Amino acid sequence: MKYTYKPQKKLLGSSSYKMKKSGKFKYLSEILHLAPSNIGGVNICANASPVCIDLCLNTSGRGQMNIVQKSRLNKKYYFLADRQKFLNHLDREIKLSYERAKRKKLKYTVRLNGTSDLPFERYKLENGLNLMENNPNVQFIDYTKISNRLDKKNKIPKNYNLTYSQAENNLDNVKKILKTKYNIATVFRNKLPKKWLGRKVIDGDVSDLRHLDPKKVVVGLRAKGKAIKNFNGFVQDV
Repeated sequence: MKYTYKPQKKLLGSSSYKMKKSGKFKYLSEILHLAPSNIGGVNICANASPVCIDLCLNTSGRGQMNIVQKSRLNKKYYFLADRQKFLNHLDREIKLSYERAKRKKLKYTVRLNGTSDLPFERYKLENGLNLMENNPNVQFIDYTKISNRLDKKNKIPKNYNLTYSQAENNLDNVKKILKTKYNIATVFRNKLPKKWLGRKVIDGDVSDLRHLDPKKVVVGLRAKGKAIKNFNGFVQDV
């Protein structure tokens, strides 16, 4: 299938509330938003659960605006139509943002899967390196529901922090991740427990700087928006 898109000046943004929190920790943080799941005809969230799709943060905040939705769909078509060009574009932006952060005496982080779940560690630039390897001084952060991305055989770059996301239908995978070094993000309804699934719970709403979290913890996130009234297992009650 042929995908058409309009030329895109900028792929990354830093407008979300959680991203702005990073400034308190002396970080400049940016995020990539693409039209999620199967919007536009192609699913880029392979293991998204039904409730995850229903509660997707794609339409929260500025995401409610039609112009923002059109932009995210356009970026998705850009990725699908010419992945190499898209990656090169993204690489240039990351380098420019890193230098901008450096001038401001800030560290720089980027989250590539704001509303997607793509294995960016597997996508190569023309020099044979992925985005993390080509930008070793940049910290990359993501959440994922694709458990095999965290398999030992898959070498995740040291500057790419992945946190596994618990949903209403992936408890078996969560139990497997509990045996690894990786952290698990869980959404709770009213308050965060001290422990969950035998692990210490930390407050994940303080910032999105997941690479600063200790290992082998549960990253507790408070239910927001439509999630507050979800009782289908995605949001946990304690």
